[in-house]
Amino acid sequence: RSSNEDVTPPSGRVTQDGSGSIARLGVNSHWFAEALSDGFYSMPLPEALHYAEAVFVIHFWDQIRGGFLEGQLVASKFSDLAFNASVDQATMLVQRACNAVWKAQPIKPDGIPGAWTIARVNAIIVEDEEALYGALLAQGEHFYEVLRLAHPEKFSQALEEEWLSRLKIGRA
Repeated sequence: RSSNEDVTPPSGRVTQDGSGSIARLGVNSHWFAEALSDGFYSMPLPEALHYAEAVFVIHFWDQIRGGFLEGQLVASKFSDLAFNASVDQATMLVQRACNAVWKAQPIKPDGIPGAWTIARVNAIIVEDEEALYGALLAQGEHFYEVLRLAHPEKFSQALEEEWLSRLKIGRA
């Protein structure tokens, strides 16, 4: 677990990352500059939890159309990948995982969580959610490895190991 991540139950402590940004409850000031002006990093924990949840729902859960997903295991990992890698990257990983599990009528990995992608994810979840989850983990592992190898000046082996550890969290 990264030193910039909180624990369960969340402490709400504020940490600083290597770039000088601050983070609390997964909300990093580099990506969410409005959190600074909103006073997020100094607000009481109950308010901060509501704020962080709103950030997650608006910027990640709603963007991946999480409320339309039929299986919690895949929905949770999809949303975590969106939070960690971006909505479009996470969607491409899910689309590739779908193609790995269900080879007939492949989905174009375009990064758009549209109706066709959500329908395919749900159809596979009904058939075998564990298979889709496993394929999604494999896609995530490959993505992080390629990312680190493509940008070794930015991403260390230790960081890749943290990503992979996070990827494996949440298995039911």
